[in-house]
Amino acid sequence: MHAEDLTSIPNLIRYGRELRDPDIAGSREFLMVDGEMYCSSSFAGNTRRYHGLLIHKREVLLSALHDEANGIRLSSGWWGETFVGEGLALTLGATIYPVVQEFAIPGARIRRSFILHDGLTIRYEITGTISMMIRPLMTRRSVKDLSHEPLVETNADAGELILNGCRVSASLPFSHDLQRYHNARYPREQERGYDAREDLVSPGYFSGPCTDGVIEIRFVPQNFMSQATTIQKDSRDILDHAARICVSNNQIHAGYHWFTEPWGRDTFISLPGLLLENGRFREAEDLFRWHLANRKGGLLVNRYPDSFHAADTTLWFFWALFQYVQKLPGSPFVSTIRHEIEDLITAYPGSGIASLNGNLIQVEAGSTWMDTSYTPRTGLPVEINALWILALELLEYLKIPTPVRSTDARKEFEAFWNPDTGCLYDLLGPDDATIRSNQIIALALGLVPFDDGNRALQVIERELLTPYGIRTLSPASPGYSGRYTGDASYHNGMVWPWQIGFYLDALIQYGADQKKIESVISPLWHYFLTDGSGLLPEMFDGDAPYQPAGTICQAWSIAELIRARSTLLTRKDRTPPEPEVDDNYLFA
Repeated sequence: MHAEDLTSIPNLIRYGRELRDPDIAGSREFLMVDGEMYCSSSFAGNTRRYHGLLIHKREVLLSALHDEANGIRLSSGWWGETFVGEGLALTLGATIYPVVQEFAIPGARIRRSFILHDGLTIRYEITGTISMMIRPLMTRRSVKDLSHEPLVETNADAGELILNGCRVSASLPFSHDLQRYHNARYPREQERGYDAREDLVSPGYFSGPCTDGVIEIRFVPQNFMSQATTIQKDSRDILDHAARICVSNNQIHAGYHWFTEPWGRDTFISLPGLLLENGRFREAEDLFRWHLANRKGGLLVNRYPDSFHAADTTLWFFWALFQYVQKLPGSPFVSTIRHEIEDLITAYPGSGIASLNGNLIQVEAGSTWMDTSYTPRTGLPVEINALWILALELLEYLKIPTPVRSTDARKEFEAFWNPDTGCLYDLLGPDDATIRSNQIIALALGLVPFDDGNRALQVIERELLTPYGIRTLSPASPGYSGRYTGDASYHNGMVWPWQIGFYLDALIQYGADQKKIESVISPLWHYFLTDGSGLLPEMFDGDAPYQPAGTICQAWSIAELIRARSTLLTRKDRTPPEPEVDDNYLFA
């Protein structure tokens, strides 16, 4: 990829006839979010329990559709052991966002849109003549559960149709006809080893003819509160859409579909890319204030409302604040929180989770971002102490007292260099020479001398680099897992895209050329614009073919793609062009 490819972002992602393949269509999952509502599925139908066309407050209301045009079923899905895909085979293509899928059936063409804006609108734009039948397939359950006895309420309120707690309006008449749909199957859940089947209920159907016209059905939850700002209204392009998915109700949500509560660590890793790079400084300031107001001594909440067992959330706060100060060096905001951040840094080394060991930071087990029992990392982790030094230097710049001097911490940090491996220890006390991705934070911050830093980057490239980022563990290490298998593999070989921004920073710090830097971001950018459907997942496998794993939309993955792209383009703008050569002069 050339840098020019990154200078413009499409408003829409377009797919073609490849969607006729159920494997491809099923892997391209879409997601729209509006406040406490979301709409998510794949072009082949629901593949997860978390999928649904209308989900409100984590409750699935409208799961899917059984829609037929001239007797041809448009919506696909898995029912028992059978894949129903008649409409998929007639797909011409699709675009997002909003989600539009186009079908060509005998005698007509149909553009079906899912539009999430103050409710869900399903729109069929018809060219030709059809007889339409649309059954909403409904349930009422938590996104985490499946139901084999779904209950659906149907009634009227002052002449308005109420289905399952939604006010429904349509351009076609509704006929009451309760039907149970058995054995909807969700293959992604089955692959993950979870219960993957449930029943759905259709309370009736909308039907009627249409010639060269538009059919619309609209679902609005009865207790829905309209949001002042919505994705559909404000998104400028596909990257902005991705950023806004992750920010709602004045919080950054870690990931869809199952990490939708605020996480402090994720918030501050994500804040620069999602907010600062988009000029959303007021929202960033509000998040800084909110987390300071909810602190517990020297610790910030990691998982709202009451989990404070994270040694790095406080340090990621200072990293995000450093990015803010770089963007707005003259902002008066920092002075308004000066007292709080002085208290935070003073109390941090006495928090119990983190403590001083000389001038560096020692942490308790399971308190870094590698927080499973398989990666306890008790001792002095490399990224914790890199961020600690950054925090000290930032506060010294702001003339705020610190527990130790940054120069002393920097001196002691030199002990992380391991000449035997040619890179940094992952942990000191006890020393852990395992080659892991965490050292990229220290390299990104320039804490290693130039020659040593280049040597470390060569090791990382050889041992850890994949097309979608760097592995969390070298394949040569005991315990490496190149496929996602749960907690044991989580930080032992999986690729986490959020580290791509720091890898790019490290390459810049140590003098990599522009072509190499561009090549680092290229595959992830292409994934975002194709298979990712404008989203980035939590992880990729560490082994080829590098399948995505975890959530389909992770805030810090998207945030660091945005920040990396911005860094690359800013650097390109500042790089003087190569001088033009006058051939006539050469031969004069």
